[in-house]
Amino acid sequence: MCRERLSALARAHDLTLPDPIASNDLQPRNTTLSDLITAVVLPFGHATDGHDTITLQGPEIWISGDALTGFALLLHEFATNAAKFGALSVPSGQIQVEWSVLADELQLTWRERGGPAIEREPVTDGFGSLLARATIQGQLGGSIVRHWDAAGLTLRLTASLSRLGS
Repeated sequence: MCRERLSALARAHDLTLPDPIASNDLQPRNTTLSDLITAVVLPFGHATDGHDTITLQGPEIWISGDALTGFALLLHEFATNAAKFGALSVPSGQIQVEWSVLADELQLTWRERGGPAIEREPVTDGFGSLLARATIQGQLGGSIVRHWDAAGLTLRLTASLSRLGS
């Protein structure tokens, strides 16, 4: 599993590097949110009985430049935590990632179900939570809210479409 996680991070990093073939300017790459999630998160899934461990649903949204790197790191953090502590830490766990656009804002929901029961919300934020909040607020012009309940973690984040390079 560790090899797949490192490969996912490497693929995400590849998506963020300028394309040297496209031009001599080394312009930043563009990718869709769906492709980014697929590259970063899906390798963490481990369907053993044919069910989809991770499902994705949303419109095509383009991400480029610094936002691409920031978003890739966020997704990797979410998936790593799910694999260590949440829905992806058990074979029956599932993650649903859904997103939509309202006005000029991306609204994304990351919902974990079927993982270990959550006893209580963490008392303090870890480094990953602090990094996520700083990235979303500072770099992406949005917000993040975590909802902890016995069924699983739900993350809701927003980001300004103009900051995503869309």
